[in-house]
Amino acid sequence: MKKYGGKTVSRWNRVAPLYGLILPTFVLLLVFNYYPAFLAFFRSLYEWDVGGKAVFVGLGNFYELFADPIFRKSAINIGKLVLFIMVVNLTVPLLVAELIFMIRSERVNYALRVLFALPMLIPPIVIWVLWKFIYSDAGILTVLLETLGKPEWIYGWLSHPKTALAAVAFTGFPFAVGFNILVYYTGLTQIPRSILESAHLDGAGPWQVFRHIHLPLLRGSIKLLSVLTLIAVLQGFESVYVLTGDGGPGYETIVPGLYMFFNGFTYNRMGYACAIGVVLFTVMLLFTLVNQRLLRCDTDYTPEKKRRRPALKLRVHQPRV
Repeated sequence: MKKYGGKTVSRWNRVAPLYGLILPTFVLLLVFNYYPAFLAFFRSLYEWDVGGKAVFVGLGNFYELFADPIFRKSAINIGKLVLFIMVVNLTVPLLVAELIFMIRSERVNYALRVLFALPMLIPPIVIWVLWKFIYSDAGILTVLLETLGKPEWIYGWLSHPKTALAAVAFTGFPFAVGFNILVYYTGLTQIPRSILESAHLDGAGPWQVFRHIHLPLLRGSIKLLSVLTLIAVLQGFESVYVLTGDGGPGYETIVPGLYMFFNGFTYNRMGYACAIGVVLFTVMLLFTLVNQRLLRCDTDYTPEKKRRRPALKLRVHQPRV
């Protein structure tokens, strides 16, 4: 309690106007984000379509879902995509960020960061349409292989069962994601210069500095990017829809997000589509919790008693005199 002009004003009365400013934002989030999400959980227990009568089936949609061979195929496909994209999207940007960080010229450093960030301004649909042309019979890849005298290497990249999923995954080439690079670079700039200078004075080489200093102190960035990458891959289906249309050939490129879209808006099975969404949400939530546990870093807040963490140790072979 504080006195202003002879009147006692509580802390809540002082901060209430500030909460009033953000109240419209919370209302919009509840109406357009949280309400549809909770409604999906509720509707997943019904055989239902928009405008039709809802019939309660309990866990029937989930039983049918896990016995659905198309959904199982989509789960296998998305597992392969997650594994591949997670590896390349976490390692390649880290390598690029390290190379940029090692450049001493501020002008060159800044120019490279801008160049890697510029592709973020291009809508993803443009990139997917471009890759669809590259993979086409008259596309750049076909012309390049014919020019190199390798016509036997020409495939129907998006129509052949053996190459369709790999072709979809490769649309991120060269995998130097600008957002990931900037996150890693920001993490590198937050490392105290005194630590790096001490390591160099002790004779640590670039690999030792990267392994014993950079990687441990970038754990928070790795944790953030791994969660964002998984969510983006599990939720995304637009690239498959643009490149193959229906997840073909057959179901070789079908993913859960695309299967959910077809069930909801093509097969008129909105309740079944909600069940697929609930399963995807559960997978993302479990991964996030496990990721928070395994990649816990010093900056994370925990209500537990603060643990003592050993200092970073560099094993450096001192030259003999």
